[in-house]
Amino acid sequence: MKSTAAKQQAVRALEQNVVGRFSVALQKRFPQHLEKDILQNFADTTLGAQDQSFADYLLAANARFALIEFKASFLDIRSEVAKPLRQALFKHMVRHDDTLRRCLDFHFVCWGVTTPVNFSGVSALRETELINHYAIQVAPFMPVGPDVAPVEDFSTTAFLDDFLGARLLGGTAERFKVYLNELAALAGGRQGDASTIEGMVFVFVPGDAREAGQYMSLRFRGIEELTMYLQMKSPQLEHSPREIKKLEPKGPSLGGVGF
Repeated sequence: MKSTAAKQQAVRALEQNVVGRFSVALQKRFPQHLEKDILQNFADTTLGAQDQSFADYLLAANARFALIEFKASFLDIRSEVAKPLRQALFKHMVRHDDTLRRCLDFHFVCWGVTTPVNFSGVSALRETELINHYAIQVAPFMPVGPDVAPVEDFSTTAFLDDFLGARLLGGTAERFKVYLNELAALAGGRQGDASTIEGMVFVFVPGDAREAGQYMSLRFRGIEELTMYLQMKSPQLEHSPREIKKLEPKGPSLGGVGF
């Protein structure tokens, strides 16, 4: 029989597959090369050790922000029950409807799904993912939590359509900072707050006569800096060498999809 450590490692590998598929689907929404147009900047980053306070992953684009937890399968969502900080969050949301509303707006969980298919005469399992609001999916497993009504799961395509296009999911930077600071307070500030959270953001740099435009990956520290990069037009990067120097990493790499 597999040891507990081996099982955890296998589950973690499956989680990374889910992260990878989601990230690929997101990045397909942003063309990587274009000659003249200035494209939309976006954040697509794992949060490394900061995940204990916040989440596995941060998504930002089109003035919208969100956190996503990734799980190998639906049943693995139950693992959230073993996390004291998550238990504290759900107890807090019982008493604070405003925090619950922010959690429903900003915090999501994405899990892997396998579907039997017949591929060229060979039976196989197709791997996809589903997404839903974190509070809705985790609450049934928690000993204490708010009453939340279930909603239909999103496919990755539907989620990105509503986040990037219709802007029905996620929320503004100001409200996002409030939610991050609430999570940070529950964790006693051990992993920082909205002003210190770190990750990666893609900023589009247009092409010239010699090469096509493309995205440049930069580190950000804090939601204020992330918002600045999301709004930044590429000439500011090209003509401000002192600003570029400030983009060097500010500590150990936390990892992130695309690094």
